[in-house]
Amino acid sequence: MNELGQTEAQEGTAEGGTFRVPKTAELVANSIRLRIIQGELSEGDTLPPEGQLIEQFGISRPSLREAFRILETERLITVKRGSRSGAIVSLPKVESVSRYASYYLQASGVKVSDIYEARLALEPHVVRKLAKKPTAAAVKRLREEAGRLAGFYESDQERDYMMASARFHSVLMEVGGNATLHFLTRVLEDVIAQYQKRFVTTASEETDRKRGREKGVKSISKLIDLIEAGDVDAAEKHWLLHLTNTNKVWGSDKTLREVLAG
Repeated sequence: MNELGQTEAQEGTAEGGTFRVPKTAELVANSIRLRIIQGELSEGDTLPPEGQLIEQFGISRPSLREAFRILETERLITVKRGSRSGAIVSLPKVESVSRYASYYLQASGVKVSDIYEARLALEPHVVRKLAKKPTAAAVKRLREEAGRLAGFYESDQERDYMMASARFHSVLMEVGGNATLHFLTRVLEDVIAQYQKRFVTTASEETDRKRGREKGVKSISKLIDLIEAGDVDAAEKHWLLHLTNTNKVWGSDKTLREVLAG
């Protein structure tokens, strides 16, 4: 028995079925994870030395290191080994989720077109919400991102344009004010970016890509004008058409696995 009041992992029975007592390392990992999630620990903070943590939790060194391995797997800490050893806090990141989401979608045989279609269920809703109550701050953010995107329109910087385009979609959802929808969009955009980076190497001639960039910039500028004007129905209809046309260009009946593995 240790300070945490738990024994090592074991299974038992209880009214209603079996139960599992968490291992000491899991309990320690839970305690540290909670401090990170609740904001007690910030990005880049260093956890106390091993000796101090061992004394604090009343556990063995192997149990503490197992707890560290759990948190490392979750990408919540980075352990530096050597003369300057220590555990550095790393806050949860969307990239970690999107990477796993990509693996899941590939393993599930999901088609590229399916991923693009998902945006149709999210973005028009947010556009409608923005147009209902347009704010100067939201419009300013959108115009700044549109300006950044336009900067890559003339030049042969297709990848940079795609990244700026993905950022515009993310900012659109961010200023929409729904944190959950913004998160879901960022995950989707990261997965889409993986596909687009592969796609651009086999895309059509640069003149066609430039024409597509020009149409995209104009379409986004029109969207912002409609939002600023408070034209709810027109803004939603325009963005639905924009996404539908984008899906025709980028969508594919191939699975994400086929594209990314090829």
